[in-house]
Formats: sequence, C-alpha cells, structure tokens
Amino acid sequence: MLGTAIEARIRELALSFPETYEDHPWGDFPVFKVGANKVFAWLTVEPKAVRLTLKLTAEEREVAHLLPYVSTARYVGRYGWITAEVTDEETLAAALEWLRESYWLKAPANLRDAAFA
Repeated sequence: MLGTAIEARIRELALSFPETYEDHPWGDFPVFKVGANKVFAWLTVEPKAVRLTLKLTAEEREVAHLLPYVSTARYVGRYGWITAEVTDEETLAAALEWLRESYWLKAPANLRDAAFA
C-alpha cells in the first residue's frame, strides 16, 4: 500500500471528527487537533513508512506494544503516546481504530458525544 494512500485514509478519518483541523506547527508533517488546540495525532510520512503518533489508554498501550510495528513515542511516550508504523491494510486498520480512541481521549465531552453517539 502506498504511503500517500495511507496518509489520505488517516487524514480523512481524522478530519471527519467534530471540530478537528490540520495544523503544521512543527514543519511539514500534519498534526491533527480538536477544539482549543488539543493535539490528538500527528503523521510522519517518509519514503518507506508512514508513522502515526497518538494517545492511548494504559490498557490499550499494553496490548499495542505487543505488536511489532508499535513503539513508545519519542519525547511524549511517558504521557501515554505511541507511534505505529503503518505499511499495509492490517496496520492501517489498527491505526484507524487507535485514531478514534485518541480523539476520544483528547476531545471535550460534548464533542465526544457528537462523534460517537
């Protein structure tokens, strides 16, 4: 699966949630935010890999870390963030599910209710 297709699918879902937007505060790679500037995910796109960094609950992180394509996120890992290397449909499916969870964790309650009612 090509990186541009993976990036497009992630972007499409991220921007489908209520009051989300894309920002580029740290350069060329996209950061997805909700509400009052709360980051819930960011992408790093490289020639051979797309990496999605997002926040998970402690239980979800424990399970995610059993997978070979998941690592603790640099700099923010101690706050519950992981990075998933997305290369195919299987890893993309997991990443999209985690993207929903990350939005849930970072969005205000009224937006969570609207997104997942």
